Amino acid sequence: MELAAGGRTGKSAGGMNFKPRTSQGRTLSLEQLEIWLDELDPPVAGVSSIDGFLAAVAAGPSVIDPDVWIKSILREHALNARSAPARRTILKRYNRICIELAEKPEAYAPIYMRTEEGEVLLEDFANGFFTAMHLDMEAWKPFIADPEFGYPLAALLGHSTITGGPSWIEQLGDPSANLALVDTWRMVPQIISLINDQCASARDASSLI
Repeated sequence: MELAAGGRTGKSAGGMNFKPRTSQGRTLSLEQLEIWLDELDPPVAGVSSIDGFLAAVAAGPSVIDPDVWIKSILREHALNARSAPARRTILKRYNRICIELAEKPEAYAPIYMRTEEGEVLLEDFANGFFTAMHLDMEAWKPFIADPEFGYPLAALLGHSTITGGPSWIEQLGDPSANLALVDTWRMVPQIISLINDQCASARDASSLI
């Protein structure tokens, strides 16, 4: 398996509604980060899952302290001194996602896993996104109830295997529906931009609390 970035087309609007968290020091490439994560014991999520997690944190309806979500990602490794380059790398990626969604959404490209045959896998990204939603699920609930918001979100979460059972894509018996979900990865940049725009007001209000 290897990492791959997914592109997008289209326009979106959004305000700068996050506080960049920066720290000086060495960072890692995404490939180096994946290797570092693979060597952790006990294990944590990989780069694609983390990228989905960061997309939900950046685009979602509430502002969450990075100290909180970094611990959610790296768990007991978060405070290890050796994890500092990884933490800086993750924060750098988060800042980039926020800036792109706010200022240049057409540049936003999610990170997916890809098989040696070239098949794009959305499961890890979707699992990371769903995990981050649970940091403040109450804030998500009013948006999920809106079909204009909920249906695109469902297309993404349909690939998650941690929503309480087999992924929706595994449960589909209709080949045409199955094929449509398989191609969801192409639409994820637009879905994330939609979520970012729809949640902007709630996120702004959350930042004032």
